Amino acid sequence: MTTARQWRIFPVLSQVRFGIIKNNFLASGGGSERYTNGLIAQLLARGHQVHVLAARWDSGADESGVSLFRVPVIPGPSFVRTWSFALNCRRAVERADCDLVLSIERTIRQDICRAGGGCHREWLIQRRCHRRGVGRELFWLNPLHWVLLWIEKQSYSPRNTRVIIANSHRGKEEIIRHYAFPAERIHVIHNGTDCDRFKPAGPRPAGGEVVLLFAGSGFERKGLEFAVRALVRLPPWVRLEVAGKGKPSRYQRLAAELGVEERLRFLGTAGRMEEVYNRSDILVHPAIYEPFSNTCLEAMACGLPVVTSRINGASEIVRPGENGQVVEDPADIPALAAAIEFFLDPAVRARAGVSARQTAESLPMSLNVEKTLAVIERLKASPGITSQP
Repeated sequence: MTTARQWRIFPVLSQVRFGIIKNNFLASGGGSERYTNGLIAQLLARGHQVHVLAARWDSGADESGVSLFRVPVIPGPSFVRTWSFALNCRRAVERADCDLVLSIERTIRQDICRAGGGCHREWLIQRRCHRRGVGRELFWLNPLHWVLLWIEKQSYSPRNTRVIIANSHRGKEEIIRHYAFPAERIHVIHNGTDCDRFKPAGPRPAGGEVVLLFAGSGFERKGLEFAVRALVRLPPWVRLEVAGKGKPSRYQRLAAELGVEERLRFLGTAGRMEEVYNRSDILVHPAIYEPFSNTCLEAMACGLPVVTSRINGASEIVRPGENGQVVEDPADIPALAAAIEFFLDPAVRARAGVSARQTAESLPMSLNVEKTLAVIERLKASPGITSQP
């Protein structure tokens, strides 16, 4: 990684030493982990060196073909760990001596910032809109939000980042609106997926119950409450399964109050998500805020129609009535239930599944990497794009 005053220019088509910043470098996990592992696999396959800068990794990391650099983190509350990781990344970057550093986390300084998490500021705004009662304001007392906002301001500053890769046009607009980052230095590259791993297992049995799948950690942000409420408006042979990390008690109480507790099942964290997708019929993702859901793309690859909200960047690849449906407001329960009901007809659902698979096939992980490498080529050709001293 070069200094603030001068960036290293290197031939992208020859071997490059990439530094990838990822707080937790794990073989399994959510969409972020699957994206990181897919990106690294593609870079290694192209003959590049990859150095991963992480606070922790699992046992499979040593066999992944990357060089590992430990970023020390001060133990303590989450805001202390987050703050110390961001600060200590700078020293780790110097030790790794990479040609180019791409951060998948919110960190202070990097060549390329992949804004996979979108804008924390925008998430807080959307969260406040959907919160009720005292909780509407109390979450501002959490110091983690203030730490994340400070790091985000540094990361989305043109002084600290050469270019930003946003995974949706909506995400690009948010970064410009909140942080005035130059629009010409933000590149939109939709997420890619592994269509060999995520693929239809075969036709689902006709008749019987329809399984809605809600997948992902962060139940509040991804709109689980709305999915549970929508069950009330759907036939009794429709049930909802939830895969991901989170506390189910609040939603189990809500389901009991609504009389649908027997139709709600929590699966916990699933290691082989492709199997979960292939046991399901429709993905329901009524997010309050979502930059671009990897889950939506993976479900499409497995032949599931996707019902999601407009604020999810993945809605940009949904063609309503063809491969999914988009609701303008995730809290509009009648509209959400109607969007799901559209796919309860097996023939409609089957046609939508074929279209969803075709959409996913047009967005392979290899295309994402090619577009990322094209961004690097532009940096090589534009030495004037630098951070400022």
